[in-house]
Amino acid sequence: MITEIISALAALLFVLGLLGFFAWGVRRSGLLPGHVRGKMGGKQVEILESKMLDGRNRLVVASWRGKQFLLGTNPSGIRVLASDDAENENEFKKLISDNENS
Repeated sequence: MITEIISALAALLFVLGLLGFFAWGVRRSGLLPGHVRGKMGGKQVEILESKMLDGRNRLVVASWRGKQFLLGTNPSGIRVLASDDAENENEFKKLISDNENS
């Protein structure tokens, strides 16, 4: 009787360990929905800060290629409100519109 309980607990721990290892592998490889796999060199885009304005609108400060962008997000899309430099702002707007269309 005791050996049956011990073997059942060992089997349970083994299955939980496999499940934990699988979850770690999925998270580590970037296969979770909404997560973008970056290049091995490091992150190109980082969200520095985010603030909810109301239930549907949000302000986001994003960093891309060493420049910072203030973005306004809502259900209809994303808009660049301000940036460090105009040249990168146009390229960043194109990147955002390409991601919204796909």
